[in-house]
Amino acid sequence: MAVEIKMPQLSDTMNAGKILSWNKKEGDPVKRGDILAEVETEKANLEIESFHQGVLLQIRTVAGSSAKVGEVIAVIGAPGEMVAGTSPVAASTPAPVTSATPSAPTGPVASAPVIAAPSHQAPSERQKVSPLARRLAEEHQINLATITGSGPGGRIVSRDLPVTGGATVVSIPAATTPAHKVAGQSISGTNPTTTQVPVSLVTPPAAAPSQPAEAPTAAGSIEGTLTPLSKMRDIIARRMQESVTQSPHFYTMAAITMDDAVALRELLKSRPEFKGVSINHLVIKAAAYALAQEPRVNAAIKNGMLFQPNNVNVGIITAVDDGLLIPVMHNADKMSLKDLVFEAKAAVERARAGRPSSSDLSGGTFSISNMGMYDIENFTAIINPGQGAVLAVSSIKDEPIVINGAVVVAKRMRVTLSVDHRIIDGVMSGNWLKHFKEALEKPALLLL
Repeated sequence: MAVEIKMPQLSDTMNAGKILSWNKKEGDPVKRGDILAEVETEKANLEIESFHQGVLLQIRTVAGSSAKVGEVIAVIGAPGEMVAGTSPVAASTPAPVTSATPSAPTGPVASAPVIAAPSHQAPSERQKVSPLARRLAEEHQINLATITGSGPGGRIVSRDLPVTGGATVVSIPAATTPAHKVAGQSISGTNPTTTQVPVSLVTPPAAAPSQPAEAPTAAGSIEGTLTPLSKMRDIIARRMQESVTQSPHFYTMAAITMDDAVALRELLKSRPEFKGVSINHLVIKAAAYALAQEPRVNAAIKNGMLFQPNNVNVGIITAVDDGLLIPVMHNADKMSLKDLVFEAKAAVERARAGRPSSSDLSGGTFSISNMGMYDIENFTAIINPGQGAVLAVSSIKDEPIVINGAVVVAKRMRVTLSVDHRIIDGVMSGNWLKHFKEALEKPALLLL
């Protein structure tokens, strides 16, 4: 019996996806685990894996088209099985087939006609391209096959393209002139902050005339650029605004003595099974331990009700070329430290290379933002919508502390737990921090 393949929700923020390419064509055999297609989402390019076996009978969403989450994009079934309707690939394209001798059909489903390629060829299947770079290449008709990527693993990123991204230079008058309106909002010359406008309002500059006239700049004006946000930055902006307006944030902070945790990391990193172990891996494991001890922090508001997940899934907030991704460690409280180190390293590397798996970016119940590598003393983080808490982790610094009446120098790390105060109060967050601190100050608990 034929099975409909629907556009999956490949991340917690995904509402729709654009099919970049199909790895299979109609009539091809399909096995479980085969990659069917590559999909562009707001944050990353992800692959759709087949969980069925048979033949790809029909492609309903052609490459270059978008589909909403849950919309049928293809059909898999037995060889020769009839499928209701006609494939849009054949129906929507007026047809000239260039080959003189058409190949024999593999089943009753019509095959897609051969379509002339556009002037800006898509990159090869193995070529890695960030979503922003792909969009800019489409807008400016750049052949990505001619571009050498400078990102991780040779990934093409926006800085590799010979374009400005559609930025328009503007001059914002000083306070002596009236305020100007952009997208219905007032921009005053007294405010020097960067102003961003919707993509539809930002157009590439017109071609220069043969004898360009000089455009005088008003005295005291401020020149700058207005650049459309990338898809990733746009969704980050919307999600963060949603979080701070809907979730009343409440903060609790703690200072943790890290001497024993640092010593454990030094001991483990020389062992091959813990290759690449970092302080952040210990932090993730300690957070999972604390969530198992205080599960009320591992909660969220869903549809106006308290949602208590059955799993502890810790997200690792990771900087990438276009913004942030959050690879998720599923069931982190049940993973050994050795397995967590391996899985976390692999997931972060996939995210930074622009090739996260379909499960990497979904299902998070708690997140960690670690800025210790930037010599940050203290900061707060914004809760990821759909979750109830996020931990901000700062640098480890040598500080004087008092132990048994004597002043000694210790390695100290400050953390801030941001919680949704609608469902998590000070007692819960304080109890969570107590267990988190215990796990790092007595790191033998992380090896249980």
